Amino acid sequence: MICVSMSRVAKYVTAIVVADLLVSIVHGLAHRELGVFLTSSGSVFVIVVILILPLVAMALVWTSQKRPGLIILSISMFGSLLFGLYHHFLAAGVDHVHSQPANQWGVTFIVTAYLVLITEAIGAYAGIHFLWIDRGTSSKSLLSVKNEK
Repeated sequence: MICVSMSRVAKYVTAIVVADLLVSIVHGLAHRELGVFLTSSGSVFVIVVILILPLVAMALVWTSQKRPGLIILSISMFGSLLFGLYHHFLAAGVDHVHSQPANQWGVTFIVTAYLVLITEAIGAYAGIHFLWIDRGTSSKSLLSVKNEK
């Protein structure tokens, strides 16, 4: 079994969530500057699944609730990935990367759409990966031990 301390897992999760949050904030600014607004349900999805749940997951991996934190991370990042993939790359509309103007905010929108896709893929993978390496272990489970420094 791969030996990774839980504090190291928490640090990886924190780095991924913070990176995704920063890119998402810049992407949201590009949305606003370009007048590309989401539907009410799209806005709720972004606020809950893309912004809040990864922060909840990040907080949980620093506590004794590591497994639920990794599950929330995996699901929220995968859901975010699918949402962005559909709206930015598959569905025709004002949210598609090819609909953006050739100006500073259009380029920012496109670049951050790709970066969000990448950070969410990494987040989904990391959550699943850390859950996978912990599967089927005994009471000395990676996720059940106290944080190591």
